[in-house]
Amino acid sequence: MSNSLNPVRECHTVDSDIFDNDIVPAGQPVIMRALVKHWPAVAAGLRSRSDLFAYLGQYATDEPVKLFLGPPDIAGRFFYNQSMSGFNFEHRKGAFRSILARLEKMQDTPKPAAIYMGATKIAGALPGFDTDNTLSLVDKTVQPNIWIGNAVNIPAHFDTSENIACSVAGRRRFTLFPPNQIKNLYVGPIDHTPAGQPISLASLQAPDFERHPRYKEALKHALVADLEPGDALYIPPLWWHNVESFDSVNILVNYWWEHLTELTGSPMHALVHAILTIGHLPPVQRRAWQDYFEHYVFSEDNPAEHIPLERRGALSPLSPKLARYLQNYLKQVGL
Repeated sequence: MSNSLNPVRECHTVDSDIFDNDIVPAGQPVIMRALVKHWPAVAAGLRSRSDLFAYLGQYATDEPVKLFLGPPDIAGRFFYNQSMSGFNFEHRKGAFRSILARLEKMQDTPKPAAIYMGATKIAGALPGFDTDNTLSLVDKTVQPNIWIGNAVNIPAHFDTSENIACSVAGRRRFTLFPPNQIKNLYVGPIDHTPAGQPISLASLQAPDFERHPRYKEALKHALVADLEPGDALYIPPLWWHNVESFDSVNILVNYWWEHLTELTGSPMHALVHAILTIGHLPPVQRRAWQDYFEHYVFSEDNPAEHIPLERRGALSPLSPKLARYLQNYLKQVGL
């Protein structure tokens, strides 16, 4: 399916100026070829798997980490069980070093269990790794995460953060959908998810168009990015991405960062609150609230331009002082 989709734009030479002024403002995914090919971890993996595990072993700790473990018959696709009351895999915990050893031992198994460790802070699991494998495009305060597993398939989901995903070992394919395709992706529950974020219930590899007919439209807008070791992918916030890893050992490092959330809190929390307070109103009232949100939140016009600057209150330009004022206001009214 992915082979017939449009490719993600590629850049072969990216520095901070190009990234900040060209790539990010465009709001589109971009493959940055060979961006981290100079990393010692990438070089070790390109030499051999044994060199890769030896390299990681220099830093590995016994930090407790979370793990997904699925039977061979799920073919690497971590998903719900048939009734959607639970999942087709187990949530486990273990020491990072032992999980790394388990993956190394499993790498030549003909039909292995599906093993996947996602979004693990490098600072705890591999201290010092990020000093030797650095990314100049992000602020030094952004803490990297490591993702390790065998051949697995993570259904389409989204993140609220900016994201740079760096392929260290193994081949990966990202299939991406723009945010406006949410209505065509048949999204599952937002409060009962495999890993924290809602996922698409439509299968990319074996789509059922009778059950999910609008998924055909989503595929028309999909983009595909195939990453080799050393490549990186920029994923803008709220872009859906299905992630397939193809080899018996796959390692990725990513960097997430957000804007203003220390002042404002999470937009996802606001969405859930809007579902509670607005989502169940009569249709005519929901449409009216849609106009209000468009005016105060989504319009690029300033809704307070007719009010003297010193009298704009909650509609003033955002500042730490205003953020504290609004947070206190919400507390006072019981929110």
